[in-house]
Amino acid sequence: MKKTIIILAAIILFISCGDKKKSTTDNATSTETNTTSNSDGDSEKTGEFSIDGKSVAGRVTTQYFSSDKEKSNFSVLCQHDESATSANFELLQTTFITEKDAITNPNLKIYSGSMLPMTEPEPGIVTVSLSGVGSDLGDKPFVGSSKSTGSITISDRSLVIKDLTLYNSDGASKTVNAKIPF
Repeated sequence: MKKTIIILAAIILFISCGDKKKSTTDNATSTETNTTSNSDGDSEKTGEFSIDGKSVAGRVTTQYFSSDKEKSNFSVLCQHDESATSANFELLQTTFITEKDAITNPNLKIYSGSMLPMTEPEPGIVTVSLSGVGSDLGDKPFVGSSKSTGSITISDRSLVIKDLTLYNSDGASKTVNAKIPF
């Protein structure tokens, strides 16, 4: 549980750093990460997602997992913060092989687990992770599995998730729907 909270705190730190480009090194993989907010001018993009029918909206950011954006894994993150004075939040993160694969591959498939394979990943695979603090999500992230149903598509740089079932390590499930421009 402490490890999950530390990881979630690190994600919050990445997201809360604003619109500036940041690079950090992940000690576990020694991979450089560039996080960039996808903003048009001063306006931030906002996405919407629902968890078992409970709808929330949140700030959208994108993340590349190395300095070579052409070959790097690419993530779209949407985080809902309950309020400025509350630590409660829900985070939906979707990771693709590359940004190009996300935008051009018509056959996106849910990969089991929260991390894409490191060697020879199959085009069109995508991971989805749902986590939160202080919400009814508990302390274990919900991720795609071989039992997951639903769909993920990209249209006009907008991620659309329909009735995607995610599971935590205890076997509990959550159904997610989303529309997240990036």
